[in-house]
Amino acid sequence: MKFNWDNIVFQMLGKLVDCVWVSILWVICCIPVFTIGASTTALYYTVHKSIRGDRGYTTRTFFGAFRDNFKAATLPYLIWLAVMIVLGCDAYITYQVLKTGSMKGAFFYFFLIMIAVAIMWSAFLFPYIARFENTVKQTLKNAFLLMIRHLPWALLLLVILIASALSIYIIPVLLVVIPAVASIVFDFILERLFRRYMSPEDLAREEENDMYAS
Repeated sequence: MKFNWDNIVFQMLGKLVDCVWVSILWVICCIPVFTIGASTTALYYTVHKSIRGDRGYTTRTFFGAFRDNFKAATLPYLIWLAVMIVLGCDAYITYQVLKTGSMKGAFFYFFLIMIAVAIMWSAFLFPYIARFENTVKQTLKNAFLLMIRHLPWALLLLVILIASALSIYIIPVLLVVIPAVASIVFDFILERLFRRYMSPEDLAREEENDMYAS
């Protein structure tokens, strides 16, 4: 019996296996906590290049991106994490004040909005690091400006992140597939936005890579 490995069914199964495997790699590499930024950057890059772009092997691509972007992703992640910790503490304190009936507790909603903004910022930050080289300051700034300029898309990405987190919370086993699936959706949205800011040389290189992959 001879199998036709180009069959759409086998292709879809192959993609599913890749999604599960890269999600597992992401979870494992996130365990030290301070590596979450590099791991998330590697996840996005692997989804973009290997799963959606059909270029390179999943494992090799993931660890290559993890290694190459470790320095570029770790410091921005730690800065973002510090912002989240400060906002989280402020939100917790003001929530306790809100429960007492004090009007000052209304600041809780302000900090809740700021946390949502920070999460949307991260939705652009790590994919940006995966696709572009820049200084830490410029990376943080550009990701934030992209988030502001494309706020409707940022809100959609926020909804996707919340839905993904809730899905994993309700059905924990989805942790082995949701990260990659969410990244595929992110890649589909963000690459359309990123291409607006890419130079003609970068666009030509992308088209050449697509032709090579096909």
